[in-house]
Amino acid sequence: MKTGEHTRDQLRGKHVTLRPTPKAKARTKNRLREHGEGGFIVRGWSTGASCLEHRPALLLESVSKTSAGGETWHGWLPREEIEIEVLNESR
Repeated sequence: MKTGEHTRDQLRGKHVTLRPTPKAKARTKNRLREHGEGGFIVRGWSTGASCLEHRPALLLESVSKTSAGGETWHGWLPREEIEIEVLNESR
């Protein structure tokens, strides 16, 4: 199911896959390539993330571990630069 059909509270805690939109910047594409293999868990949603010039954004945690230190990645991605598909509708 696409994100347009979910509110931000419905997305919190969901396992999602992400794809870059045509307007996605290199930073977003790199994060998806580097950390998105197993998808992401949505940890938060901001209507204006200060780290992204106050644009709407999702706070994400990678499901796969990073090669450096074997930890998950946490970070913000701008909402207009990603397409979201929820993987676990039962949650």
